[in-house]
Amino acid sequence: MYTSTMLLLSIVVLALIYIYFKFRHWIYIVKKVNEFPGRRGFPIIGNMMDFLGSSDEVFLEIRKLISEFATCGTCSGWLFLYPAIGVFGPEDMERFLGSVANNTKAMFYDGLIPWLGEGLLISSGKKWQKRRKMLTPTLHFNILQKFLKVFTKESKNFVKNLKQNSYEEIDVIPVVSVYTLNSICETALGISLNDNKDGENYRRSVHGFGNIMFTRISRTWLFIEFIYRFTRTYVEQNKVTRVLHNFSRNIIEKRKNDTGDIFKGYSNSYGKKRLALLDQLILAQKNGEDIDDEGIREEVDTFMFEDKLYEEIHSVFGDDDREPTNTDLLELKYIDRCIKESLRLYPSVPIVARKVGEDFKTQSGLVIPKGCMAVGCIYDMHRRADLYPEPEKFDPDRFLLENVVKRHPYAYIPFSAGPRNCIGQKFAMMEMKCFLIEIMRNYILEPIDTPETILCIFDIVLRTKNPIRVAFRRRK
Repeated sequence: MYTSTMLLLSIVVLALIYIYFKFRHWIYIVKKVNEFPGRRGFPIIGNMMDFLGSSDEVFLEIRKLISEFATCGTCSGWLFLYPAIGVFGPEDMERFLGSVANNTKAMFYDGLIPWLGEGLLISSGKKWQKRRKMLTPTLHFNILQKFLKVFTKESKNFVKNLKQNSYEEIDVIPVVSVYTLNSICETALGISLNDNKDGENYRRSVHGFGNIMFTRISRTWLFIEFIYRFTRTYVEQNKVTRVLHNFSRNIIEKRKNDTGDIFKGYSNSYGKKRLALLDQLILAQKNGEDIDDEGIREEVDTFMFEDKLYEEIHSVFGDDDREPTNTDLLELKYIDRCIKESLRLYPSVPIVARKVGEDFKTQSGLVIPKGCMAVGCIYDMHRRADLYPEPEKFDPDRFLLENVVKRHPYAYIPFSAGPRNCIGQKFAMMEMKCFLIEIMRNYILEPIDTPETILCIFDIVLRTKNPIRVAFRRRK
């Protein structure tokens, strides 16, 4: 009896000590967060009332909030009981994203786990290091060169489809989505996507999952799993997740059945055959590495977000309709600058969020405390007038070498930066260049919608509320 009493008392004392230190650290976080400039919210709900509108209204409200504190480089806010510090200065962005201590993704990324599992995007620690090491070689320069044929083929298919259907004015978002999905499937996954219906269902489900993520983030209490499971949003999530998982699992199964000789001649040396992303994952499983079928599925899902242009293309290719080489792409410097300027204005991932792993001091001298959520506001940093004069203006010459060297290296990070930067950024740049080459060879582009009329929405990646219409005029 005495022993049981002492054991119970010890447990109670240890629990009280644990609660005390947790509470003390919480008070420390509150104190530090409230030292930052920011809107003061309501008790308990914080600033949640600012983010209860539609996805386009929330997107604009976030831009408005950050613009109020643009000169500070940081600002604070509370989402329910979750403290957050917005970071939009290059010096602070480097301290934030460049530190290995801040490698753990923020709590909101947990909403992606039903779809992506704990793949490269979400995992941390040793699992993330292992997956990163495994997947990085699949996007090595030697492999990317082989992808040129696929990018060119899909670009030509895109142009052929335009000609056959006599399109003049179209919404470019769905047709470009077809191109990118087909390219990713055939390059990184080694599978030709012939079933347009499956592809369309997949794309629709990706957008559906994005809408679900917006609902949960703007209503933070839905991250409490017990509450969330009783909502219609949870039921809808299960529906779209089934479509997403079935799509990727079918691809994996088909590729596994086709791997009779894909591993022959495989070598880690760059002089021999190297494997695409999906083949690398399958081989790792065959070799007994720590990755099961679900792990492969997680990584596959994670991988799947004018005149002067024509003159430059014509100067390199002339009237020859040949496939571009890597040397050709390197010569297309103006196209490169145009793509970079487009990504400055419209980065595919406008924000990144991490759980702060250790206190770090900002440029202003204020401290972002361990345990807080830091949000890298890439979209807003890219539009700071002190970094980019006339920030709303499209000016590719911002990326002339003499202008680039004047800016902080973290002033332009469309693919994030630091240890967790995007491993597919060279893939994306090559894909975009090949697409533009083929389009500009055949068409003059005339935008119907302009930046002034385009409304962006809050989502996993940057998306627009309405179609983006472009007129395609055949070159004579």
